Amino acid sequence: MKRWLLFAVSCALHAAPAMGAPPPKMIYARPPLARIEPLDYPQFGLIDAELRNTVRRHGDRSVPNTFCAVGYRLDGGTLETVLIWDDAQWLIRWWGGDELATSEERYAVSASFSAVTDLRADVVEDARFPLGTRTVVRADAQALIADCRQNGRQYTVPPLPAKGEDDDF
Repeated sequence: MKRWLLFAVSCALHAAPAMGAPPPKMIYARPPLARIEPLDYPQFGLIDAELRNTVRRHGDRSVPNTFCAVGYRLDGGTLETVLIWDDAQWLIRWWGGDELATSEERYAVSASFSAVTDLRADVVEDARFPLGTRTVVRADAQALIADCRQNGRQYTVPPLPAKGEDDDF
């Protein structure tokens, strides 16, 4: 019985992915070197404000908006957080805020101006099609979304007040 139990545990451990395993290639030319926790880096510290301001600028303020965020260290040391905006069907590649954008919530708009891939219009079925700066292969986008769901953090922006005259967004 003990031998069978050890065998079963050994098989389960062998089949399970290793914790901290490097991320797959996904949408990148080269696989990211590692996943990062965005909140460990100052340029991503106001992620909640960035998400709220992105919804204020581009989204439907009357409903809750859901996001998944996952961070990566890319070749050359660049840090990037990918935001999957479920409600807008957008993939946002965010490199973080500058000094001003990390000091006050009202300046946290760098995600609003980051590169966006519209997951309804900017995906192709295979890489034989010319890929533009925002176009991605569907399977690569799906792999990124799956990686975010498994390793990222979920955020919900609650409904926001209607746009007022004093609203800068």
